[in-house]
Amino acid sequence: MIHNVVASIGYRLNEYIKNSLSLSEEAVIISNLVDLKGNVNPEIENKITIFLINIEEERTSKNGHFQSSPGMNPPSTMNLYLMFSAYFPNFNYMESLRYISLVIEFFQAHNTFASSNTPLLSTSIDKLFVEFSNVGIEDISKLWSNIGTNYVPSVSYKVKHVVFDGNAISENVTNIT
Repeated sequence: MIHNVVASIGYRLNEYIKNSLSLSEEAVIISNLVDLKGNVNPEIENKITIFLINIEEERTSKNGHFQSSPGMNPPSTMNLYLMFSAYFPNFNYMESLRYISLVIEFFQAHNTFASSNTPLLSTSIDKLFVEFSNVGIEDISKLWSNIGTNYVPSVSYKVKHVVFDGNAISENVTNIT
């Protein structure tokens, strides 16, 4: 399910950036920034990279589901925290800021995702909501230290209401590379 959500949002963001900048090549990649040895992934250069930074259970929705399904485990509702980073080496800092601005513009205009407006999103997902996630200076410093690389311009968003109800999502989505 998580792979479907991230890839579907990434696909729409990629199309948005490509159209905004009249690009023919891909502008978004879903990937780790570094490998386990700490080497920067060369595929992320001059792109927006999307990666998962946290999964959080939405406990308030659990109580409502429990009453409606006696004898069954209630669905688990999760929030996904995604980081969108712009890695533009060779002193191309201004371009990285331009790409991060496009990410913010995209989510300002598109903060609700459903199978009707997001082609790759599973039809079993009713609706997802995306909101900006503030990450404090201390937390961002710790996060980038844990990732194993220096800070690059980035922004975090919270994808709300990803429901795990025991039904498997079988749709495969292509990688955005």
